[in-house]
Amino acid sequence: MHAWTSHLRFAYQPVVDLGTGSVTALEVLARCGRGDVLAEACRDPELDAELAALALRSAARREGLLPLHVNVFAATLAGLGDLSALRRAVREAGRRPWEVTLDITPRPASAPGGAPVPREALLAAVGALREDGFRICVDGIGAGDPSLLLLADLSPDLLKVDAAVVAGLPHRPAYRAAVAGLRRFCDGVGALLAVEGVETELQYASARAVGAHLAQGHLFAPPARRPAVEVRVPVCPPAAPPDGRDSQGPPVSEFLHPAVLLPLSASASQVRALLTGSPEVTGVMLVDHDGVPVRAVDRDRFLLAMSGRYGHALYADRPAVRLADRPRTVRVGATAWEVLDVVAAGDSGRTADDVAVVDEAGRCVGVVRLAEVIRALADSRMEDAPGPDRLTRMPRPGAG
Repeated sequence: MHAWTSHLRFAYQPVVDLGTGSVTALEVLARCGRGDVLAEACRDPELDAELAALALRSAARREGLLPLHVNVFAATLAGLGDLSALRRAVREAGRRPWEVTLDITPRPASAPGGAPVPREALLAAVGALREDGFRICVDGIGAGDPSLLLLADLSPDLLKVDAAVVAGLPHRPAYRAAVAGLRRFCDGVGALLAVEGVETELQYASARAVGAHLAQGHLFAPPARRPAVEVRVPVCPPAAPPDGRDSQGPPVSEFLHPAVLLPLSASASQVRALLTGSPEVTGVMLVDHDGVPVRAVDRDRFLLAMSGRYGHALYADRPAVRLADRPRTVRVGATAWEVLDVVAAGDSGRTADDVAVVDEAGRCVGVVRLAEVIRALADSRMEDAPGPDRLTRMPRPGAG
């Protein structure tokens, strides 16, 4: 046991969706009252892996629904090839790998002994973690970040732009061009773009203008010993779409909310306890052991059935699938219009249900809500395009 253990604490900082203003995840940050534990961890892969596991366990005691971001150095992955302690912590906490994003810091880019991080070992370790369902983020882009070739080979699910770059966005056109280029890269590989260290409303507006999806910073909520219940999101005009955005509308990634997942074997009582204890949850996805959604529970219909006459007696101790429907799904790379197509093709009584977003393996990575999609499309610049309006199918005013 390391001497610093008794001085170690963890803080939680929310990851905010810039499109909806909602909290999509929590990053778990290690804090130590004695010495620089992070500097020691970057030299000691075993210590770094232990910190990641402790961070997960700490978060499991504090918060049970939101996805988590846990930090790890690239040299740790390349050196160990596995994070067995973290995997064990995930299982013990009742979490699933796809609820955990590994924020990989490529710098300092030296393994013990001063040698560069072995490229192939790093790629192999990341591949194995991704195969098991963990989501991959490359952290600190713009400050000692990896080579473009390594970044492309890692093909992360998320990029995080360093706070030093974000600080320059409002007054440095070259910084804005660089981050807009990262957004185009993200669109090409199906990733999300996040910015760190947002301190001012001007930085917030600039991040939106260059196409960032997610953000962290003191403007929303500082790291705290307890997960933030609410965040401050400034009023800001809608950001103009980045150059080159698909003409078929914004991608579903801009509307993504964390999915609340339970195993397919969950009882109706378990689902009811979750819904009544979390009024912000609109639905639950029942997934198989691989994280593939098999049934979807809508909050309103489920609670209505449970509160009806004999509802508790009929369903409480039985599988929740009895009160669930087949999920409506779209792929990660889908557009907002494709969401509308999926909803329009389904049962008219389920138009308000969450739509599950799945990755290439069919695993649920989040949900989108129809009201937000419609609102964004109604405000989009597509209204100015010639031809019939896609919402009403009627000619637009002024269209030939």
